[in-house]
Amino acid sequence: MWKILKTWKRLVPEKSLTDEAARDLDEAGWQLFDRLTTVELSAEESLRVVRPDRTAPEAERFLAVHWHPESAPLDLIQKRLSAALPRAHDFLAIPTPHNQVVVFGPYAGVEADVYAREYGQKIHLLIHFSAERLPRAGVFLDMVDRTYRYRARQLRELLDFLAGPGLDDISGPSLKGAGPEVRSLARFCALRLREFIDQSGLVGTPRDGMLKNRLLPDFMTALFGSDLRLSLALEVVRAAKKKVKAAFKPENFYTPRELIEEARALGAGVVIPHPPVCWPVLVDDLDVDGWEVWNPSTPHHAAFLTRALARANEARRRRRLLAFMADDTHLSRKYRPEPGREWGEGGEIGFQDPWFDPALSRLLSETGQSLAGTLNEYRARLG
Repeated sequence: MWKILKTWKRLVPEKSLTDEAARDLDEAGWQLFDRLTTVELSAEESLRVVRPDRTAPEAERFLAVHWHPESAPLDLIQKRLSAALPRAHDFLAIPTPHNQVVVFGPYAGVEADVYAREYGQKIHLLIHFSAERLPRAGVFLDMVDRTYRYRARQLRELLDFLAGPGLDDISGPSLKGAGPEVRSLARFCALRLREFIDQSGLVGTPRDGMLKNRLLPDFMTALFGSDLRLSLALEVVRAAKKKVKAAFKPENFYTPRELIEEARALGAGVVIPHPPVCWPVLVDDLDVDGWEVWNPSTPHHAAFLTRALARANEARRRRRLLAFMADDTHLSRKYRPEPGREWGEGGEIGFQDPWFDPALSRLLSETGQSLAGTLNEYRARLG
């Protein structure tokens, strides 16, 4: 990395930033780029996948319908589950990658992005269905793939924005002190990463799933982790990302009802994840099977959501809503954490402790909800 750092310190005052960023793509830089975008796991990473953070040797059941494999081989994840919950015989384990359908055992799952236009809000839907129905899922798969490809453009849009003149016009409280040198650092990294992507040829390969917005901060941190300007440069990137995302057109997303209709045609189940980030859709009486009343990203609303779910069921004309909880595990944090993160951060697949919290468990029981009940009813609905 020393050569790249030296190049940066030399180029700050120069005007030919684009040319400089495109040059000197040396071996160390390529090794970094390959490490950040590879989907192949090392022997050590594979061992981390199969070793769970927690075990429950006596547990007989678990729910795992919201988690993200993130390039971890599914056979290794199966070993992780077997090690974590060796005696479980009553369970649902369905992966939900973002906008990509994945089959795991008898089921397929996805966490799909949709846009509720009446509320001006992007939300997510967890969709699960029997893998046997995959041959007739063509329309649904096309809809999910269109969203995946549209979302995949965001990194390119972000890099292009940072490379252009709009970067100099970004302002905000978090950017106080982000002068020309800080913005030039952000621009240089964007240009350099864009050049690596263009020359790598990985677009359209299995590795292009790694081309997410998160790649740029990881790239910057790996290159300039000791540079005092890095934290402000990352703030510049965050502000630019908000600007780019705000410019994306809602009409390019499907509405919740459009995607739910196609999912239901497959006999799929639909769950609203982490509802505290999408409150309005809860009152829309969407054709869903339930809500998450607890998610580690929004952990403080379980009792409120359980009561709200009960009230929704009292007024509901459709089939009864079920209470779900999520581990929302991201496997990459277990085997290859982002720079600055600790190993093993995040939940463990199949573990949602609030199910067993005495006060919440009593409230769930009073409202006709339970882990066993959700498992049995949802599995029956999936067929």
